[in-house]
Amino acid sequence: MLGGVLSEGRLLPMFPLGAPLLPGMALPLRLFEPRYLQMYADIIDSEREFGVVLIERGIESRDDNATSDIGCTAYILGSGIHEDGTIALVALGRNRLRVDHWQPSDPYPLAMVEDLADEPLSDDGMRRLESAADRLPGLLAVAAELDPAIDVEIPELSEEPLQAIYQLAQLAGLQSFDLQKVLAAGTSDARAALVDDLMVETVEMIQLQLGLG
Repeated sequence: MLGGVLSEGRLLPMFPLGAPLLPGMALPLRLFEPRYLQMYADIIDSEREFGVVLIERGIESRDDNATSDIGCTAYILGSGIHEDGTIALVALGRNRLRVDHWQPSDPYPLAMVEDLADEPLSDDGMRRLESAADRLPGLLAVAAELDPAIDVEIPELSEEPLQAIYQLAQLAGLQSFDLQKVLAAGTSDARAALVDDLMVETVEMIQLQLGLG
């Protein structure tokens, strides 16, 4: 079960991408395709919201991609139009969504979606979240040995446990398909446990690259 449903099915403009969007994650985009310029024009003065799903197979410029069913809503925080007509915007991931079915693209991708709720963590889920948070300094320190440009300063995590899970997934430098696993996890407890486990795997992988394993 993928958490509770926040809303009944609704039609939402969609933007399939090569990387997943998580709640609380900033998403900078540069729009240049006519269809997405039209999408922007249709939503910027109203709901300012669109959906993002991961392209599992295919490329962003096509409509026949294989995409994940679980994605995230994105809210446009700010935008600007360049002299060449392209648009730069920054959106913020809000909450998870499930794609019920895709509609014909006219002119941009559209889907009927349901907004998904994340239930509170149990005591066990909180323990896994705290474990993941405790692992972060060590992970960043090891990663910095591989890439000195990595910032090892630990940012302050959200006091909201559910949001902290998504922050840790981002800070751990997880790859796109691992981030998608986090997004698609069936429960908040499973999500916290998965982030904790993936951080262990990431450290082990880096240590192998460094010849420390």
